[in-house]
Amino acid sequence: MIVLNYHELVEASPSNAWCLTHGIFDAHLAVCGDKLVSPQTFLEHCPDPKTSRSGAVLLTFDDGFLSDYTHVYARYLETSRIPGFMSFIPVDFVGSPGRMSWDMIEELGRAGVVIGSHGMAHVDLTTVSDVELDRELTMSKSMLEDRLGQQVTLFAFPYGRFSRRVWDAALKTGYSHLFTIQLGHHRGFESFLYSRLCLTNDMDAKYMRQHLLDPDAKRGFAWRISTRLGLYRQLMRLRYR
Repeated sequence: MIVLNYHELVEASPSNAWCLTHGIFDAHLAVCGDKLVSPQTFLEHCPDPKTSRSGAVLLTFDDGFLSDYTHVYARYLETSRIPGFMSFIPVDFVGSPGRMSWDMIEELGRAGVVIGSHGMAHVDLTTVSDVELDRELTMSKSMLEDRLGQQVTLFAFPYGRFSRRVWDAALKTGYSHLFTIQLGHHRGFESFLYSRLCLTNDMDAKYMRQHLLDPDAKRGFAWRISTRLGLYRQLMRLRYR
């Protein structure tokens, strides 16, 4: 399966590279077509190695932008144009300008959107102290669970940055699925890591079409050689120690 990672969606004039127009998003959805799956389907099948190379596509959104509610939910999910999506929330940002309110997040949760944590303050967790790391993981999980009335077991690393210390702390806190930003199919080099393509506004329908055909195409020579030799997981564990 293939996991796509979006951020804010706007009508026009994106403010940064990770902000996409509605038009580009529509073009991506047209390419994905009936390959889109719900988060529930993804979570049911993601542990199975047989699904790794399937063409199914999951939509995820980071940072709790208002467009998760006003556009993705209202325009696409409620009209059954998509089967669902995941939304990763940095709790300190809830209710700030351009971000969803708690009422909106709770409505998404009731509608079947799978809500995950994106920490508290959207900081690079590889740079913080153990005390701050624990706060980012534990407090965000607790606050989301209190609001949603259900367990929150998904976490997306801010900026896609992680290390063994960070993932060990996340697993200890009770998260079971940890989402990164890496090329390839959904299965990471550890069973609890899930790779996502982070979309930028220069990635058009042609780029999406090529990515869905071969998510590994842009991974580079080192990945190909280490994978062929069976050394990829070992090398990645060394890199992220």
